[in-house]
Amino acid sequence: MEHSVISDMILQDAMVLYGQPKWTFGKNTCNTYEVFVSYFKTKDGNLLPSWPILQVIEQDDALTFLFSVSQLWQSVRKTKEISMRANTNLTLSLNLLPRFAECDNFVQQVRNVLAETGLEAKRLTFELSELQDLNEQGCRNLNTVHDELGVGLVMGNFGTSHTNMPLLHKVHFDMLELDRSYAAQIPENERVCQAVIAIQHMADTINMHICAKGIENQDQFEFFEEIGTFKGQGPLIGNAMTMEELENYVKLYALEKGHK
Repeated sequence: MEHSVISDMILQDAMVLYGQPKWTFGKNTCNTYEVFVSYFKTKDGNLLPSWPILQVIEQDDALTFLFSVSQLWQSVRKTKEISMRANTNLTLSLNLLPRFAECDNFVQQVRNVLAETGLEAKRLTFELSELQDLNEQGCRNLNTVHDELGVGLVMGNFGTSHTNMPLLHKVHFDMLELDRSYAAQIPENERVCQAVIAIQHMADTINMHICAKGIENQDQFEFFEEIGTFKGQGPLIGNAMTMEELENYVKLYALEKGHK
């Protein structure tokens, strides 16, 4: 697909957002939601899967910036709208392209969206895969939005391939998202269960939370809850859904404002 066509779709707000809940263990509630672009809508109304288009976007700095800024603003605005209608405080978790984090004006873009939408910084979280490279400028920018603004940071896909410990040292992450391949082998694979418990102990030691992805059944859910995992995500909790469906989910499971 030509870059000009992708650019036009982004500028015309043709990105279709989906969301997926992240359950908080031990509280029987869900106030955190991962929001992402699942489709792009063409002029004739057809929906194109986002993944092939995102692969093109990631290879172009201008498209990366245009897409990332648009996704940030649309996701934050939608989160604010749902929060107001559901009378709750939602936390938005947003996947971040490294090239956007490395931009000179990344921090200012985050400041702008928080100031103009009124979203509290602690209600915004950026997710960065451990499989992605990030230069020194990107590390500094992420630490700035974390330390000075209060935005949350998550290292996603943790435990895949060669775990990126150097990035964990450089960036002030609050949470590790355990790759879904671990949950898929729980509780049948004892070695995997032991490895996950060890990762949980490591996270506790360095004052970080863990979110377990790919939870498909009650046995997996109970395992992660028992070892003290903070959050969980997966088909058992809720699949990716349209923002209208997500709003209905929020009204069922999110805590209302003022809840004690």
